[in-house]
Amino acid sequence: MMAGTRNTREGQVPKYFYATGGRGRETVIYAYTQEEWGLGGSLPSGGNYQARTFTGLAIVALIATVPAILAPPFILVSVYAIIISFPDLGEMGMGLIWFVVSIVCTALFSGGWLLSLHALRGELKARKRRKDRGLPKPRYGVTDDQARHWFEDHPGALDITRENFPFSTRLFPGESDYLPSHEKRA
Repeated sequence: MMAGTRNTREGQVPKYFYATGGRGRETVIYAYTQEEWGLGGSLPSGGNYQARTFTGLAIVALIATVPAILAPPFILVSVYAIIISFPDLGEMGMGLIWFVVSIVCTALFSGGWLLSLHALRGELKARKRRKDRGLPKPRYGVTDDQARHWFEDHPGALDITRENFPFSTRLFPGESDYLPSHEKRA
């Protein structure tokens, strides 16, 4: 789950996700759309997604290619073993075990390989979108409250509305129970 991606009451994903980006010493918070997030950064809840790099995922996909290719033929081999061992129930049982193991391995290895390729394609698309907007890769995700505070201190980059910060715990102007003194407490 990405930073701030809890579903809203309407079941919709928020418009923006927030993270620090770049490698400089100054903390800058950027607003990313879901399409720009890609592999993303670490989550404010503590998940470390820095380990999910494009290079690391490409290596995993490359390593998973061999078992993903070799697992499906074992289904045919195990079916052949069951057919040729027909009168002997012990050998048929062993062929059946190989058949089940082949099905499970095919699902795991091929599924993992396809998911890796899907994630790699998604990151390449996200990189292109981030490059078009001049955004760095998200490094460390921040909460809506942290992002709202930063954007209030640096106005002009993003409108401070409930739509842009749906999980902010502070009230917005125009909401019931809002008082101007709320801005001073936060």
